[in-house]
Amino acid sequence: MSIEQSLADAFRPEERNKGSALAAKDVVGISSESDTHVRAFIKGSTACKVTLTAEDVASPSFTAECSCPPSRKGILCKHLWAVLLKLEGKESDFIVGKTSVNKVDVVPSAASKMRNEFKKQQYEKQKARAKEMRREKKKADSIPQVSFPEPVQEALRYFRGNGFPLDPPEMGELQNARRLLARVFHPDKGGTHDEIIALTDNFEVLRDYLNG
Repeated sequence: MSIEQSLADAFRPEERNKGSALAAKDVVGISSESDTHVRAFIKGSTACKVTLTAEDVASPSFTAECSCPPSRKGILCKHLWAVLLKLEGKESDFIVGKTSVNKVDVVPSAASKMRNEFKKQQYEKQKARAKEMRREKKKADSIPQVSFPEPVQEALRYFRGNGFPLDPPEMGELQNARRLLARVFHPDKGGTHDEIIALTDNFEVLRDYLNG
């Protein structure tokens, strides 16, 4: 019984077609072979290693493993099919009586696990951020839009530019922003006299507006 009859159903048609093309190009090499074990490789720019293993010579099934990315995802790949065709062409005893093939489950490496965990964490952060942005937008949409006088808008832009978006402005938040910025702009902390004056001027504009 040929492998087309006994094993074809285990492979996707496209993988068989690609594997047949590889076999025809004579890029399959057998590095070691016995009744129960075969090690092979696919020559080319994307060289792959293939391993076939049977429990014993009479076993109708065997496990197959390839180093290519599709195989690591659980697909019986074109490289495996190409190696089987190569073995059939040389009348290898390994494939005699074989009617089923099992894919080896590849255990993720520690580095792979770390990458996957990092991707998962980034995804969760992005999802949380998107949720927060939707919540903020909903909150902003629920707040009546107020047309502020130009000096007030300028003062709001000043505080927003320094990390304190006062939307809408409230006295408690304004006083807290002034207190924190005063520490940053104080000359003893590396600030300047002009920065303190600008902070005070913008604070007073908003304070007077809120107390209006």
